[in-house]
Amino acid sequence: RLRASLVHNFRIIANIRALSSKTRTEHSMSSSTESEPPSRAVLRQARRVLIKAGTSVVANSDGRPSLTRLGAIIEQIAELNRSGVEVIFVSSGAVGMGKRVLRKQGRLNMSFMDLQNEAQTSERFQDVSLVSNGSMSSSKRSESFTNFLNIQENPQIEEKKEKVYDSACAAGGQFGMMNLYSSLFETEEVTASQILVTQQDFEDEKSSENLRYTVDRLLSLGIVPIINENDVVFANSGNAQNDLFSDNDSLAALCARCFEAEVVLLLTDVEGVFDKPPQQKGAKKLPFLKNQSNVEIGTKSDQGRGGMSAKIDAARRAVKPGCMTQACIVASGADLDCIRSVFSPQYDLSYGKPKGTLFVTPGSELEKQALLELEAETAANGDCISQEARNSATAARDEARKLQALPQEERTKILYTVAGALLEHEDELLKANALDLEAAQ
Repeated sequence: RLRASLVHNFRIIANIRALSSKTRTEHSMSSSTESEPPSRAVLRQARRVLIKAGTSVVANSDGRPSLTRLGAIIEQIAELNRSGVEVIFVSSGAVGMGKRVLRKQGRLNMSFMDLQNEAQTSERFQDVSLVSNGSMSSSKRSESFTNFLNIQENPQIEEKKEKVYDSACAAGGQFGMMNLYSSLFETEEVTASQILVTQQDFEDEKSSENLRYTVDRLLSLGIVPIINENDVVFANSGNAQNDLFSDNDSLAALCARCFEAEVVLLLTDVEGVFDKPPQQKGAKKLPFLKNQSNVEIGTKSDQGRGGMSAKIDAARRAVKPGCMTQACIVASGADLDCIRSVFSPQYDLSYGKPKGTLFVTPGSELEKQALLELEAETAANGDCISQEARNSATAARDEARKLQALPQEERTKILYTVAGALLEHEDELLKANALDLEAAQ
């Protein structure tokens, strides 16, 4: 009886596993042929969009600009520009590039000063350092050359570091960053311009009006405005409660509302918003985030001042009622087709599932549509699981009836054979079932 019970239980588990795998495969194949969700398809009709690239997208971990990602971003912006879509580009990265410039220049200057000081010292003690053959000792020069190669940055207090980070580095990096963007846009035969803004520019009515006119005028001529915070004069540390923006995520949200962008795309280093930190096991990307939903936020990247929390806040701020901005998507800038998959006039199955996490204006028709799609997906997943359970139970019952119809001797022989095989592969089966249980949780 124990062996028969063991066989029966393992048979049910095996059937559930086989049917579950088959159903998942069929569901995946059918999903790939489905049309784009209406809440995403409508975004392709936007005529003015804002794209923001974070520091983790613009630069590599060593601070150097990522030509692969930047090239893809510029190429896709150029495609939108040629198709008649007005694109506002908010870019980070000047501070990161400036840190490298200042570090390099500081090392060069310090090295030459060391050489100059050493030369003066050598002249002062020339008589002492002369050797018997009339040549000068090379010990000092060798030491200076070693210093030239191994020079280190002077230690700085934390407040001074922060000031250099926000001001001098931004000044040092803006020139190089804009040169790079100018070269990349020129290869696509698209003209770009630079706009540096501060919080006061949005607070002052006249300045704000001038900004809107400038952006509208540039866009009407097919010019892509590249917007960044003017850290050189403002150096926003993000600590003031009344700040309109404290990083480029909130700046992007403010620009979207002020310049009447219909859709915002925030490019970051993760695929979207997850229900828990993406590095944790079992984390799932949320295709749509309700206005009042809360998620567990992980640690921010080492680059930039924002983080996922800042992006969620900025996305919700961008789609607040009362402006033209109806939707915001947080997606991965490492996906070299991300912009194209969101804004391209025509949907292509090769883009795969909708990118990133969608935020929409609360109470809008778009929110109603997104909620309907979310409910339909949840119901479909529930129906799929229920159907799997029914199919598994039916299959197990049918197989049990076939077994009961056989003669006693044949049933016993089959059961012992199956039980022996199951016990022989017990460890393998238990590991496989543990994976199923973990996936179900």
